[in-house]
Amino acid sequence: MAVTLPQEAVEALRRLHSDLGWAIVTLVEKTSRARSPRPPSRDADLVEIGDGQFLIVVNTALFHSLPGVRMVPLSATQAFLALDPNRGMADLELAVLDRLEHLKAPSRERRAVARLGDQLRKWRRDAHLQFLTQSIIIVAKRRLA
Repeated sequence: MAVTLPQEAVEALRRLHSDLGWAIVTLVEKTSRARSPRPPSRDADLVEIGDGQFLIVVNTALFHSLPGVRMVPLSATQAFLALDPNRGMADLELAVLDRLEHLKAPSRERRAVARLGDQLRKWRRDAHLQFLTQSIIIVAKRRLA
């Protein structure tokens, strides 16, 4: 699984922990203890993780699946987007377009996915933003039968 982060975000996360996955978990635990979880102000938003670095965070009630994209839970209502290996920003935009193709009938999810596509395009065209792909490792407990 891969997540796209600005270089400054990677450096800030490494100051928390040398392993980026643990740094993200540490940051999430710190922020979730500091304040109660709340959905992003929009369906999809850039959420600052420090020093002008952001994660793309979505409202999990509106986004159910995007091809090649994992939604890593931050809370009961939020998840940040992590890309499958060897994928980048263009793949994320294509995943949104693919999902829109499958959601033909008007719905809350279709409107949210369309808005995410518009937002991704705006962020990509913003000269003040850059998109970097970094890998993260998710460690999960095994479910024994």
